[in-house]
Amino acid sequence: PRWDLVCKSNDVRVSLDHLTSTNTSYLNSHTARGTSGFSSGIHYFEVRINFVKLGGYICLCLGTHDIHTNTAVYPPPKYNAFGYTTQGEMLRNGEIVADGLPRVVTGDDLGFRADFVSGLIIFYKNRHPVAEMEGLKGELYPAVIYANDNYSATIHTNAKERLQVPSFDTSVLPAEIELSDYDMVARNTSGSGYPTVRAASRYRTGSFFFEIAVDALEQGGFLLMGIGSLNMPENREYMPSEKYNAYGYSAAGELFALGEVVSAGHEHYQAGDKVGLICSLDKGILTFYVNSRQTGEIRNLSPHMEYCPFVVFGNGMFQVTINRIPQIGKIFAVNEKQSVESKASRAANFVHPDHAQQ
Repeated sequence: PRWDLVCKSNDVRVSLDHLTSTNTSYLNSHTARGTSGFSSGIHYFEVRINFVKLGGYICLCLGTHDIHTNTAVYPPPKYNAFGYTTQGEMLRNGEIVADGLPRVVTGDDLGFRADFVSGLIIFYKNRHPVAEMEGLKGELYPAVIYANDNYSATIHTNAKERLQVPSFDTSVLPAEIELSDYDMVARNTSGSGYPTVRAASRYRTGSFFFEIAVDALEQGGFLLMGIGSLNMPENREYMPSEKYNAYGYSAAGELFALGEVVSAGHEHYQAGDKVGLICSLDKGILTFYVNSRQTGEIRNLSPHMEYCPFVVFGNGMFQVTINRIPQIGKIFAVNEKQSVESKASRAANFVHPDHAQQ
């Protein structure tokens, strides 16, 4: 969705491309609403805060179709609003349900992931989750509420790519693995065996990337990350057998393919490193990276297969975290800041108040 040219306060100016909205009045609060609502599935929405005074108030929220008629700082219950404010507050039905959360300032990105399957909404500041609420239901529209003039926000048109970093899959989780931090952190709690955890994403065509931070790994400890079939969590071996259609890169600098070591002598990785992969299923090429440096490559991946990223833990209380802002994203040519369209809208439709007075 973009900003609706009709469903907004009269004192909110919306650019012709529907991406940038700016409040023009200091009286009351004024609301801009998105062009389309959500009632099912999973949705991503994110804005760049172009301007808000230090300690000032902007609220990013989901609310009913008439949320744009709101003139209150905290939208009353009739709007069924779920929101996060630049003052670090989480709102529900006109009340503050949590405060003391990270504040948002000019230049920050504020977004949400709304899951109407589970009823969960997760708010993000600069792509890091900062708060969550349950209870999403009915048709809800994205909106921003401004409490002062010149406050402005631009929609990121690449919100899905920016916020859709997969978590670990909880539905097929081995008993030895413990997840935390929104299922982004995986830890081998048993310290034995070779339990395997997979990401909650799957790919059959196209290109994708995946990156983990190695939080805990003993000197000489075993860890393997790569891609394989959806039944990877059944694996209990350090080298997944051919039936898992797995390709991986171990902490010892070995490349594995279909149950065999196909190459050795590559760079080792250890605690503190960020290990990633970029895969092109159309070309059949899998490339591995350590701290953004290319360290190995496997070609001729099995075609017509469905793959998911995975991590195999060795004998130790080892831990990894999925990197929410992957370093290899730049290599993958993902625009981590703004899409070209969003950047152009911000440049053409917003002038910082300090600059306007010069």
